[in-house]
Amino acid sequence: MISSLLCCAQAQAQALIYSLSYGETTASRHARFPNGGIGVPINERLAILRSYRKTEIYSVSVIDGKRTLLFSDEGMNLDIRPTGPTYGADKVLVMGVMREWRTTPIPGAYEEPPAIYEISLDGSKQFRKLFEPPPNQLPALLNPQGKKAVFQAFQNEGYVISVYALPAWKLLQSWKLSKLTQAHCPSCTPLSYGWLADGERLFFDLGVNGEDDEASKNGHGPGTYIASEDGADLGSIPPETGHVQLAGYIRPSYIQNDLIAQLPDGNYLFRDHAAKREAPGKLEPFLVISSPDSRLQKQFPQKFSIGSGHISASGKYLAYIEERQTPNYRTERHLWVKDLQSGEEKELFSVPPPNLPTSPEPSVYLTVLGWANN
Repeated sequence: MISSLLCCAQAQAQALIYSLSYGETTASRHARFPNGGIGVPINERLAILRSYRKTEIYSVSVIDGKRTLLFSDEGMNLDIRPTGPTYGADKVLVMGVMREWRTTPIPGAYEEPPAIYEISLDGSKQFRKLFEPPPNQLPALLNPQGKKAVFQAFQNEGYVISVYALPAWKLLQSWKLSKLTQAHCPSCTPLSYGWLADGERLFFDLGVNGEDDEASKNGHGPGTYIASEDGADLGSIPPETGHVQLAGYIRPSYIQNDLIAQLPDGNYLFRDHAAKREAPGKLEPFLVISSPDSRLQKQFPQKFSIGSGHISASGKYLAYIEERQTPNYRTERHLWVKDLQSGEEKELFSVPPPNLPTSPEPSVYLTVLGWANN
């Protein structure tokens, strides 16, 4: 009995949460609403205004590939735009717009401003509105303990970092990232950011577009910098950390690697690039795991570059999306999971490129939201 429970718990912890959103083409919208909103029921009038025909949230098991539908906003007045992350046992964050039909003061469709909602994935379809975010705010990033969330937003010509306590969503800190960039790289912008494993410190990958001699004066420049949750400058990760070190390869000096995450064991997971000596102009992507003292632990050659990655709570798995070009220069998305212990990769499934405007079928958009129990 105990072994069965452990097996079930392990399977749940190794389940990835993702969404499929169905966006109307010109032709599919016309087929559904040939007369627009004229003479149709109220629910259909509201449906015309939706960002997507529907969004469905699924879990998929890394072990056996089994998929389970957890939530759908089809038929609801809440129109969600999936962002993530997942947290707790059965919660996920989304952007959402609530609409309803009112008869007063003027009959018509009314909508609330876009807001961040907490969606339950337990089959109840329950949700709660958290708050209305400022414009240009990126999705939340939860710390590994699931107790705090950080947002980055571009406001008043600068980046603002806001930290919240969960589950109350109480604002703890809000500060300008310029405190960090001015100290280390005034011409840099944040390329990525996230929590370190202790759940108390944040990292920021700062980089510049093109060449900038001013960025590297006085020993400062692009790199990965660390700050406390209240914005105190805590230094940087040594610049040589996470560099590819492979016989027969060279790593150009202009390449900047970037940190995906700090794993639970304290090691860092970086994206990096290098080229074979006989083909120095052809960069190849790598994943590199390094210890905090810059010692190389593992490096994995990749078939394609990885964008944003999603680390499981155990630190064993990395989920990511491959954007693959078809022969006719369209992009299809493939969902992969990599075992960071063995280096093995598994493609879970893919979605086709967005349909042309003349297609009678809606386009399908894939978004990774996080891991169950993260």
